[in-house]
Amino acid sequence: MTFYLKYRPQKIADLDLRKVRDDLSRILGSGNVPHAFLFSGPRGAGKTSAARIVAKAINCEGRVADVEPCNKCATCLAITNGSSLDVIEIDAASNRGVDDIRTLREGVHLATAGAKKKVYIIDEAHMLTNEASNALLKTLEEPPAHVIFILATTAPGKLLDTIRSRCTNILFPKATTEEVVESLNKVVKGEKLKVEEKVLENIASRVDGSFREAHKILEQLSVGRDKVSDADVTSLLSVSTGAVDALLNHLASGDTKGALEEISKVAAVGTDLKSFTSQLVGALRQILLSEFAVASKGSTLQGWEGKVGAKDLGGVERVRLLIELFSEAFKEFSQAVVPTLPLELAIVKWSQSRAGSQPIHLSDNSASAEGKEGKGALPIHSFDNSDPASGGTGARGLRAVKSGDSIPLEPTSNKSELHAPATAPLSEKQGSKSTGQQVNEEELEEKWKQVMKEVKPKNHSIEALLRATKPSKFDGKVLTIEVFYQFHKDKIEKDPYRTLVEEAATQILGAPVKLACFLAQQKRRAADVANVTVGVEEDIVRAAEDIFGVKSEEQMPN
Repeated sequence: MTFYLKYRPQKIADLDLRKVRDDLSRILGSGNVPHAFLFSGPRGAGKTSAARIVAKAINCEGRVADVEPCNKCATCLAITNGSSLDVIEIDAASNRGVDDIRTLREGVHLATAGAKKKVYIIDEAHMLTNEASNALLKTLEEPPAHVIFILATTAPGKLLDTIRSRCTNILFPKATTEEVVESLNKVVKGEKLKVEEKVLENIASRVDGSFREAHKILEQLSVGRDKVSDADVTSLLSVSTGAVDALLNHLASGDTKGALEEISKVAAVGTDLKSFTSQLVGALRQILLSEFAVASKGSTLQGWEGKVGAKDLGGVERVRLLIELFSEAFKEFSQAVVPTLPLELAIVKWSQSRAGSQPIHLSDNSASAEGKEGKGALPIHSFDNSDPASGGTGARGLRAVKSGDSIPLEPTSNKSELHAPATAPLSEKQGSKSTGQQVNEEELEEKWKQVMKEVKPKNHSIEALLRATKPSKFDGKVLTIEVFYQFHKDKIEKDPYRTLVEEAATQILGAPVKLACFLAQQKRRAADVANVTVGVEEDIVRAAEDIFGVKSEEQMPN
């Protein structure tokens, strides 16, 4: 049996949260037990365990104290081992429909099988459908005298206000480090484990207040070991925290390629990417709050002590943007075509926006730039915003300058050329007759946003790829878009995705549209301004190709 189940609290005094112990003792000791409880709090806080204890305390045949169950009578033993017919546990996540609640309503009017009260424990109550919630409300409004409801939820705000108002709310706060350590000490004594002094604190600081998670980690560490050391904890948990440090260091130095490769390494060792992203956001939250001298006690990476600060990442506003991008990536994992894609897009997006406002450093060019710019000089790259149609690099073009040079915020002069493949826009000299109205650059940008909005509900993954493109030209018939990664271009040009984009563009632009994609490239030019080195290696592009596996024939699901 796992530690969490083996050492599950069996009486109110055993509950790990002091506030919950006090609240339940006061209510049960008053003798006026409400007909409905609402236990709300984070996962692993002990809500279901507390609900069972309340059921035992109400029905105990030989209570030895004012509120505590004896845990010896037939009723207590039946509830403990899950065989009691009068304590019904319902998982609302899988029994969430109105028919399930109707069955419950039919059963509440039946007499108990021997206990004083029939207790319904509804876990994850916020998962009930609206129809099921309204059906439950009818029973809560006029409950039979022999029935008590205990609703447990991690999201009380999703419950109907009318349901919350008819329940006595018991709040389960996030456990403190001291409370988690106290809970772990019970296991250590019961299992006679040998642990170093700081082991339990180290575990408690990394579980975000979850007793269940803390017990699971301690159990994993204790298997096959005579003694658990602090180094064992670090070894088990530092894979993701070390990756968090490495990724943030890459982002701070502007090494986009290194950041993308770090994501690939994290995925390769089997790390849960949602959990890793949550830790990333937790670390960034700590960085953000530290700028205002605020302690971040609620972080999902409480034990993390990184060396990267807000200043290294470009300031508070840049940290805020990173938090938003990674939070958005967290929501998109379930629909991602490639598991790592949400994180990779977030990194590329942040790097592009960073380059639009301040220098970006690409680590692989440091050595070659040092020889050209002087020992110790670090190349700085600014982005060229010139029009691709006029021979410029477009919004993502790069030019390298000396670290001492100032970088203008206005568009720079053309320093490189774009070479479009056969799918480049048709010129008027070719005699292609437009069937729609041409639009200027600003209007085209706005129309393209509308196209992506139209595509998103039909295929979320392709919309995510389109966000890393730039509309170049619409001649009334052919819509040309600039694509910065070969992987993206290959996928967008394939049917049915190409057809999906063309249909959306046709609807928005009001004319039959054919899609043309061209890959942004760079080329050396001899006539560049003095002290400007052109032909910067396309680190971001190459890195994206390596990570996404462009050379392999990866199939996307239909």
